[in-house]
Amino acid sequence: MSMNYAFGFSLFLLVLVGLNIYFFYTLNTKAIKPSTFNVPSLKLDLTTSVFKDIYEYLNYLPSQYRVKNQKFIPIQKNLLSSFHTNSTTDSKRIWEEAETWSSEESLFPHKNGASGQILRAIQSSQIALVDNAPKGTQLKLLLVLEGNKKLYFKPKRYQLEHVINGNIYAGFDRHNSEVFAYYLAMVLNYKWIPPSTIRRIHIDKDIIPSATLGLRKTMIKNESGSLCIYGKCLYCKMNETICPDKNGEIEGAAILYLNKQFRTHKSPWRRSYTHKKMEWEIDNDFCKKVSGSLSTKRLLNLIDVAIFDFLIQNGDRHRYEVYKDQIVLLDNGKGLGNPLVDELDILAPLYQCCIVSSSTWQNLELLSGGSLSETIKLLSAFQGSKLATEDHYKAVERRLMKIYATVQYCIGKYGSAKVFKNGEY
Repeated sequence: MSMNYAFGFSLFLLVLVGLNIYFFYTLNTKAIKPSTFNVPSLKLDLTTSVFKDIYEYLNYLPSQYRVKNQKFIPIQKNLLSSFHTNSTTDSKRIWEEAETWSSEESLFPHKNGASGQILRAIQSSQIALVDNAPKGTQLKLLLVLEGNKKLYFKPKRYQLEHVINGNIYAGFDRHNSEVFAYYLAMVLNYKWIPPSTIRRIHIDKDIIPSATLGLRKTMIKNESGSLCIYGKCLYCKMNETICPDKNGEIEGAAILYLNKQFRTHKSPWRRSYTHKKMEWEIDNDFCKKVSGSLSTKRLLNLIDVAIFDFLIQNGDRHRYEVYKDQIVLLDNGKGLGNPLVDELDILAPLYQCCIVSSSTWQNLELLSGGSLSETIKLLSAFQGSKLATEDHYKAVERRLMKIYATVQYCIGKYGSAKVFKNGEY
């Protein structure tokens, strides 16, 4: 009897200790869950068990992801100094430096104020020629600057407050999304993106005197007598024109043209643009099939791009361009559509492969507690542009939390040793 009693009492103590541990864990994790990052009450497709698991991890994220990481302060200062320059921009010197820049880490120079000088040159350099840029599905112009430097110009279609409803790729490109994406990439330490900034060009002073005959043929007057542009592209229509504002100006994203040889590939996680489901949308083991044909480095690169796209909600990257074995972030205009929607399936490369570059994860951890959106605001302020509404900035922070949760889901499923990859990237 004494043996049975001792065994029973030991079992009772073991259960009691286990219950206490569970109680304090639940109490602590629920206590650090702030209302700021509550999951929005949206119509979400949670039928996939992966989504349910990720949202469960979101509810119990460690408190470190909700406060600012002090290690980011010196990094932020260095980044801001690269964009803040009081010196007069010597456009010729800047373009020469940008043209001859050679690096395995970035497309363009970023130190000693170079980033800010490039953006100023994009904003202020004299326009020598304006033409249609016929490639692509939507209207954009080709601006040739003095010195033969070229820019793509994506005109403004919507007010910042406009919400795009419908599917993830609905609506015209958002010019502010192109510029927002550039600053986002800089903060994420992903330097494979063309510099982009807001520029305003005057219809009479900048466009008409320098317009090619081809561009002039795609210009018509509206009812008020203003000269408008409908352009030349796959979906350009005469009844969908870009017209100047009351000051005679057209606002848009001025994006530095990359005169480089890219290799173009179809994205394994591309959408069908119909009601048809792609294989990755119905098979959560899709990554196993993809990993057989892609290197680990390329797979990690695609996951980086998916994280980037998820933050701005760009679900339109059906192909990608590669330079120096790195994916270049081109065509980012489909972001910033609806700040109230988070399409989690943009993260499919991450939650299906469950690997991420260690350096990417370290960068993401540094951006906790609002530092990501704060830094984008500070960077864009140097060029005097407001790029998004507060709802969009809040959405970016909310989505960052979901990225943290997705990585935690992967760690919970496979362990840190298998999730974080070093050396291949």
